[in-house]
Amino acid sequence: MGKKAIRYAVVDAFAAEPFKGNPAAVCLLEDEGAAADERWMQSVAAEFNLSETAFLVRDSSRPAAAAPRFHLRWFTPVTEVDLCGHATLASAHFLFTTVLADHDMVEFMTRSGMLTAKKVAAPGSTGVSEEEQGKLFIELDFPMDNFVGCNTASNMPLIPETLNGASLVSVHRSKADGDLIVELSSAKEVADILPNIDEIKNLDSRGLIVTGPAPAGSGYDFFTRFFCPKFGIDEDPVTGSIHCVLAPYWGRKLGKQKLTAYQASPRGGTLYLELDDPNGRVQIKGGAVTVMNGTLLA
Repeated sequence: MGKKAIRYAVVDAFAAEPFKGNPAAVCLLEDEGAAADERWMQSVAAEFNLSETAFLVRDSSRPAAAAPRFHLRWFTPVTEVDLCGHATLASAHFLFTTVLADHDMVEFMTRSGMLTAKKVAAPGSTGVSEEEQGKLFIELDFPMDNFVGCNTASNMPLIPETLNGASLVSVHRSKADGDLIVELSSAKEVADILPNIDEIKNLDSRGLIVTGPAPAGSGYDFFTRFFCPKFGIDEDPVTGSIHCVLAPYWGRKLGKQKLTAYQASPRGGTLYLELDDPNGRVQIKGGAVTVMNGTLLA
């Protein structure tokens, strides 16, 4: 690419204050030619070295009265991915606070089909902090994933050692991504595990989801952590996309359509979930904070 100024922002997604949640870089490209240069986008993502970098290009063919639509792609430092929740939330937050200030909804054309993001009120939940009240909340409409039982001899012996001997309740696998879903007996066990990243790299899966029931009275339904070293992410701070399978998993266990989840990474983040079973969708709500604006010369 010839050198040109490209607008970017770093946004902390699923966060009510800076330096919490999951940071994503969002790059607004001027034309589809730039978005076709995959080697350049991968190099930019490696330069940012965040769990995800999102690239946006506006669909100029849309009628003026239609909802704005953007092409959206996501890259980790080492590869492109099919779906990313926190970088979609970051992209919507960036657009709503800059170029789409007068719009309430935006559509994204992605490798996982059409996704939407819209402005919503803060969820009526005890999990909403004072910092979150009155701030911009965004609802993502994502495809629901499903899960199947997992009893693979190649994985089961490794999991207890990887999780430092934590007691297993069950092991499942997500259908869409093949992630292992390991349920532990308590949120404390989830928060306290010290995973062996080398062992996780050797598991027969993309990544490892560790989850458990939230403490009584916490305002949450379940806790989770996610490890994906094969994609250059030892631990993802807050992962929207894995909640496409965790929402139906915990929704069925608890008999609930609306859930509040906490990702118990060192940065931490809260996700508000709602199941749309008839349409096979999951709504994921969260806040975000822009921590950096700049210009990329490339």
